[in-house]
Amino acid sequence: MALFKRKEPMLGIDISPSAVKVVELSRSGSRFRVEAFAMESLGDGMMEDRNPADPDAVGEVIKRVCRNAGTRTRRAAVAVPTSSVINRIVPMPVEFKESDIEANIAIEAAQYIPYPVEEVYLDFQAKGRSSSSAEQQDILLVATRKENVDTRDEALKSAGLTPTVVDVEAYALENMFRLVMDSLSHDGGNGGGGLSLSKAHDSLTALVDIGAVISNLYVLQADQIIFSREQSFGCDLLTSRIADAYSLSRDQAERAKRLGQVSDDYAQMVLDPFKQMLAEQIGHALQFFFSSDIFVAGHYTVDNLVLVGGGAMLPGLDRVVADVLGMTTMVANPFKNMGSATRVNSSALMRDAPLLAVAAGLALRSFDA
Repeated sequence: MALFKRKEPMLGIDISPSAVKVVELSRSGSRFRVEAFAMESLGDGMMEDRNPADPDAVGEVIKRVCRNAGTRTRRAAVAVPTSSVINRIVPMPVEFKESDIEANIAIEAAQYIPYPVEEVYLDFQAKGRSSSSAEQQDILLVATRKENVDTRDEALKSAGLTPTVVDVEAYALENMFRLVMDSLSHDGGNGGGGLSLSKAHDSLTALVDIGAVISNLYVLQADQIIFSREQSFGCDLLTSRIADAYSLSRDQAERAKRLGQVSDDYAQMVLDPFKQMLAEQIGHALQFFFSSDIFVAGHYTVDNLVLVGGGAMLPGLDRVVADVLGMTTMVANPFKNMGSATRVNSSALMRDAPLLAVAAGLALRSFDA
C-alpha cells in the first residue's frame, strides 16, 4: 500500500536517521535483478524528528548516492517512518465503491486522527467484507502529517528525482518479507533447522529492524504485519560504548567500529555484552506484543525471528538472539536469489543486504499490479 502511487519503474530510496540507501531492481519473468545500489551517511543535523531538517542538503546526499550507484532512473519511491503514520480500520457500507469511499474518507478520518484533516495526507485500502457485519466492509485508513511527506518530496526533487511513491516503512518491509519468505523457509536458522514460516493462523514471525538510533519490532501473520512497536535503542549505543571503553571521541569510535580497528579485548569487553543487551531489548519489545489484545485473543505463537537493519550485521547476533529468546533467528537477505548487473559489487551487496531491506521493499513497488 502506498500513499501516492503510479505504476512506473523507480528507485527505492530509504532516508533513515543516519544514512541514505538506494536500490534499483529489474525483473524478467519471476526473477529479479539488482541493477544498482549505494548508500551514504547523513551528516549531523541533516535529520530532525525523523524528517529532513534541510531538504536541499539531504537532496545533495541523495544525488551523490545515485551517482555512485550509477543509476539513470529518475523516478523514486520513499517511505515515511512507521511511527509517524496512523492506521485505522473504518467500517463503510459494503455497496460503497472506490469513488464513494474517496468522497467519505476525509469525513470519517476526522473521528480517528488527532490533527486537523487539512494538515494530513490520507490514503485508504478496501480490506473486504467486515467480519462483524455482512452489510459493512473494512477500509484501512492511513494518515500522516503533511510535513512527513513534504520534506521527503522536497529532498527528492532537490536531487533531480521525481517522487512517484510515498510509502510507509512497515509496508516496504512487508513487501521485502514476501520476497524472502520462500528462501527463509529452506535456510538453516540458528535456532536449529529452517524457519517454519507456515501460513497457519497461529504461526507468527517477528521481524526486527535494528537501526542506528531506533529499532522497530514487527509481528507478521503470514506476510501481513499485525503488530508494530518502535524502541529507542540501536547501534549508536555500540559507538558510545566503544568511545567510553577506549577513551575515544565519537567520530574515532564510529570509525573504529566500521573499520574493525579495535582492541584485542573488544569482543569480550564491548561487543558481546552489547549483543546480549540487544537480544534482551528485542525480548522486552516482544513482551509488549505478548501482553497485547491481539496476542491474547488469537492464541498465537511466535517461533521465528528475522533481523534486518544495521544491527543485523553484527557478527553472531542471530546466534545470541536465538539463545536468549529460544526461537529460530535469521538475518534476512532480500537479494539472495537475485542476479546483479555487472557494475554491481555483488560481495558488497551481500554484505550490506540487511541495511537495504527498506530500500529493497520500496524498489519492489516498481512491479506492483
